[in-house]
Amino acid sequence: MARAVLSRESVIVLLGSLASCSLAITQPDDYLNASSSGDLWSFVDPLIGTEGATPGSAIAGGNSFPGSSLPNAMAKPGIDTSYLGLPNGTAVDCNAGYSPLGNVTGVSMMHVSGTGGVPTYGLISQMPLAGELDNVNLADNTTYWQNRSIAQESASVGLFTTTLLNGVKIEITSGNHSAFIRYTFPSGVSSGDGQLSNLDAGVWTAAGNLSPKSSDAHVLVDLTHVLPGYGTQAYSQKFLNGDLHVRNSNDSSSPSYYGSATYSGGWSEPQSQTIYFCSNFSVPNDSPLRPTPAYVTEATWDSIPGAGTFSWYYDAKASQAFDSASPDAGPAPQVYSYEDLVTYAGSGMGLGALFSWSRIHNNATAPAVLEAKLGISYISAAKACSSIRTELPATSSFEDVVQQVRGEWDSKVLNNVEILDDGSEYAKNATLKRMLYSALYQTGLMPTDKTGENPGWDTDDGNPYYDDHYTIWDTYRTLLPLYHLIYTRSYSRVISGLISIFSNEGFLPAGRIANWNGKVQGGSHADMVLTDAFVKSVVTPSGEVGRGELGINIDWQQAYRAEQKDANTLPIHNVDSSCFDGATKEGRGALDDYLPLHYITRNHTRSISRGVEYSQNDFAIWSIASGLNASVAEIERYRDRANWWQNQWNPLANTTLAGVGNFTGFPGARNKNGDWNFTNYDPLSCGGCGWGDDIYEAKVWETAFAAAPHDMAKAIELMGGDEAFLKRLDASFLPGLGTSVGANNDAGSALFNPGNEPSFMTPLLYNYIPKQQWRTVNQTRAVVDDFYSDKRNGYPGNIDGGALPSWLVFNLIGLYPVAAQPIYLLSAPRFSSLRLRLFSGTQQETVLNIRAKNLSEKSFYPQKVTFNGAELRRSWLRHGELARGGTLIFEMGEQPQGWDDGERPPSLSPYK
Repeated sequence: MARAVLSRESVIVLLGSLASCSLAITQPDDYLNASSSGDLWSFVDPLIGTEGATPGSAIAGGNSFPGSSLPNAMAKPGIDTSYLGLPNGTAVDCNAGYSPLGNVTGVSMMHVSGTGGVPTYGLISQMPLAGELDNVNLADNTTYWQNRSIAQESASVGLFTTTLLNGVKIEITSGNHSAFIRYTFPSGVSSGDGQLSNLDAGVWTAAGNLSPKSSDAHVLVDLTHVLPGYGTQAYSQKFLNGDLHVRNSNDSSSPSYYGSATYSGGWSEPQSQTIYFCSNFSVPNDSPLRPTPAYVTEATWDSIPGAGTFSWYYDAKASQAFDSASPDAGPAPQVYSYEDLVTYAGSGMGLGALFSWSRIHNNATAPAVLEAKLGISYISAAKACSSIRTELPATSSFEDVVQQVRGEWDSKVLNNVEILDDGSEYAKNATLKRMLYSALYQTGLMPTDKTGENPGWDTDDGNPYYDDHYTIWDTYRTLLPLYHLIYTRSYSRVISGLISIFSNEGFLPAGRIANWNGKVQGGSHADMVLTDAFVKSVVTPSGEVGRGELGINIDWQQAYRAEQKDANTLPIHNVDSSCFDGATKEGRGALDDYLPLHYITRNHTRSISRGVEYSQNDFAIWSIASGLNASVAEIERYRDRANWWQNQWNPLANTTLAGVGNFTGFPGARNKNGDWNFTNYDPLSCGGCGWGDDIYEAKVWETAFAAAPHDMAKAIELMGGDEAFLKRLDASFLPGLGTSVGANNDAGSALFNPGNEPSFMTPLLYNYIPKQQWRTVNQTRAVVDDFYSDKRNGYPGNIDGGALPSWLVFNLIGLYPVAAQPIYLLSAPRFSSLRLRLFSGTQQETVLNIRAKNLSEKSFYPQKVTFNGAELRRSWLRHGELARGGTLIFEMGEQPQGWDDGERPPSLSPYK
């Protein structure tokens, strides 16, 4: 798609129409916290998951995004903090921009939530500065960054608030492609040291009066601002080029700016991405601020009051901080009155702008409020301006926008799960409520709806597009199946968007961000997503026809072609500094082993995990091929390949757990001649647990349980049968037997890792053995109680784009989806009465009531389970059953019962 070019005149018209000078500004801080019993947003705490086990550190935390966002919105404005200067052992990548400790370097427009690896985004920023700028180098954020008090920091749905140590208060709310930021400046400060001066009194002159500039207010725009990498620097983000234009709006006190910036690098290693932006400032009527030219060197005949631009030598390697000591750095940049600046990639120059206001003489000590609206677009600056006009109209105050955001979260996301007040203690359990609704909220942040914002091809409501699948190997197990059940309209768009990526780029993504496929950790798990949707909504492999809740606009034949491309075409071998064999952008990079050998050797990294996951993907392709009545040869081919995981299973591998016993049979490394490779192999470990190892971030022990969810009968057989399987499963949860998979990924001391997606299903595998569902209840309750909470460290690791919150949601309601299969395993609900709106917003919308009779802290074992009045003797439900709605009742007791003596969950192989 061609990018629109904006003329100077058209931008002036657009910017002028956006200015607003009469917005309400002063209300007490708690005015936004009042809520009625129907306001479910009030049970959401976006700060859950922002901290790890070490107080103040984000290491092993959730990396949750605590800023403002609408559901699946492109704009996620929030503060960015620096890891520089943090105590040893507490610094880590700030993937969501936010860390509990760390100086604020800006407020930027784009973030992800819960991800790991090298950060992406933190783009298009502003930074409020206060007072004199004598000690500030505008190109070096270490000279102006500010710490803040956590006690004065809060987050709720649609509103993030923090107060910097220089006294500047920042409040943030947002639209889908826009941000509304309110800055409140204190009466007098110094910007250079990050500390309050003279008890908020400002910088004093020798005569004892405030320096004339000590009460000035500024906003810095730095186009080079990105979230840098803390660990891996090779593909840390870098500013390449851009353009920046400052203008006057209709009101002389309201300068504006627009332009574009292009960046390379980031987690998916994109070639580049260009973001267009538009912003305007407004000063409310009772605010004492007026533009001041005191910080701008006049270099033109005409100028914008209080606004100037600057450039400087930009060293991308310096990443977060401008290195003033570098011989190439030169002096600090000077702000000039140039209205238009452009830099090209070859120039090595950065771009910025400074906007400054002083207080009017007769109101020099009143709080000074400044409001900023920002819009972003991948298409044009005009579209970014248009988003401000439509999403943040002048008639809507800051408070209005906050309430609109909260209303949308309630109606689109939170209202889909209702805790009914049946008089029990669980209906009033505030902790569980906060955990449930905060988790639901965090499942609605990603993936990102960029429909209409794809620079590569035309997208609209008839051809939707979603980005920031970060990553599908994390989200395919629980997040996207949750979307299917309760965010169904959005989910049908997500599915169409995935197919559209294949249609226009040639491969489905395994991970995707910044409109770029990358990376691929294991299998081609978009295959699992498409098949999961198909076998539930359309038809199962056995021929059971679905209700069609995803609608009729999804091209399932194209979905099948996309999956076949993954299965049969070796992708281009892109190089990657994280692993010697590369091929991490898309597709299956180890097909050159897998297709001829039917397993993967150590000629490829992550050979064990990919060797079993490719087979799971092939099972998914077999399932959709069967439903689409593909040729018999194709169906049989993928049916056979669904068994190839067994070729990666080493029957000789064994390990002994002290005091527990010996265990034999694990996924293993293998040579091209078929021999098993035991060099640096340990079933209790994953080696370095990185991209260059046999398995990424999952021990061999864990991988054994996750090797074949489609063929658990064969997995149980290979582990020695029912009793041996139960013994191994029980051992997984014993404390003290685990090994580290890296400080940022460890949770607990057992072999089972609650924060690792391959272990998600492990506590529920007892359901595959008759009369053992009570053990599932034991373990899932223990995991929730030991590793999840409503505190800031309330998740056992990165929430991975909503993966961990969605696992929690399913385990609080008592269901668990099995990926690419139309079934749900039963655990037990943690609430006595729930109502779920299934397929909300579609013609198939229905209600599922879940009740737990006689539930208490001691009485939580199912004694009997009925669905729509019929007693269940199996510990699972078909999607087709659940899709009709009705009532699922668990009758609880204090003692375990083997009520589940009926049919085991489906498996590709027969049970023995």
